[in-house]
Amino acid sequence: MTEYAIGAVLSDVDGTQIRHGHSLPSPEVQAAARGLREHGIPLLEVTARPHALIKKLIEPLDLRDNLCTLDGGATVAQADSGEVLWSHWLNSETTWTIVSAIGRLCTDVHFFDKSSQRRKPLELVIGHEGDETSAIGAPSVFAIFGVERGTEIVEALGTVTGIGHTPVMRYEDSEALRCIQVFNTGVNKQYGIVQMLRLAGLTDQRLLAIGDGTNDLSLFAAAGENGIRVAMGNAPDELKDLADWVAPPVEDHGFAVAMERYRLLA
Repeated sequence: MTEYAIGAVLSDVDGTQIRHGHSLPSPEVQAAARGLREHGIPLLEVTARPHALIKKLIEPLDLRDNLCTLDGGATVAQADSGEVLWSHWLNSETTWTIVSAIGRLCTDVHFFDKSSQRRKPLELVIGHEGDETSAIGAPSVFAIFGVERGTEIVEALGTVTGIGHTPVMRYEDSEALRCIQVFNTGVNKQYGIVQMLRLAGLTDQRLLAIGDGTNDLSLFAAAGENGIRVAMGNAPDELKDLADWVAPPVEDHGFAVAMERYRLLA
C-alpha cells in the first residue's frame, strides 16, 4: 500500500500525459505508467477522445486489462481493445439537430460518424438537409470554432433540448480557436467515471485525479471527498484553484512528477 493509500489513478490524456501536437507520451510518462502497473495501481484514462484516437497514444503505457472513459464520459471501454462495456450516446435525431444548430458557426465538427470525416461543417449541414448524408447517432459532438464565436455557439446549443455541454475551452494551444463538446443531458467525465469504477470494481478505492482542462472539473468531482486532485501546470486557474497540488506542465512531464510526489512509484 502506498503512503497515500491510492487505489487508482484517473488521468486525462491530452495536455496531461501527452503534449498537444505529439503522438506519444514522453519516456518519463511511459515509465511512470509502467511503474503504476508494477505497483498494482490501475491507471484509468479519462478523455474527450474516442478509442480510435487514443489507441496509438496509450499503447506504450501497457494498459491491458484496464478500463477507460471515452468521449468525455459517454463511453466506457476496455483500454487495449476498445470493446465498449457501457455507453450513453446521442441518438441520430439529436446528433443532427446539434450539427444543424452550430455547423455554420464552426471550422470543424466531429462526431465520429464516417460520413463526417473530411467534410467541412457547412457541407455536412447542406448534405443532411438535402438527404445526401445518412444520419446516425454519436457518442458526442465535438466542435471547433473561432474565439469570437463562443457566445453564439452556446446560444445556439441552448435551442436544442435534451443535451448538455462542456464549457467553451481553448482548443489545444491555439489563441484563436475554441472548442466545446456536446452530450446527452447529464453526461460528463464524472458520469462516465462512475460507470467505469462500478464495472472495474473500484468504487471503494481512494482516487487520484489529474487533468489540465476546464472539462476536468468533472474529473476532479469524481475523485470524491477523500480523493486527491492534481492540476497540471498548464491548466487554467479555475482547475488549479480546486487542486490539492499543482504539478509541473506537460512539457516538464508533470504527470510523472505527480506520481513520484504521491509515492505511487515507490
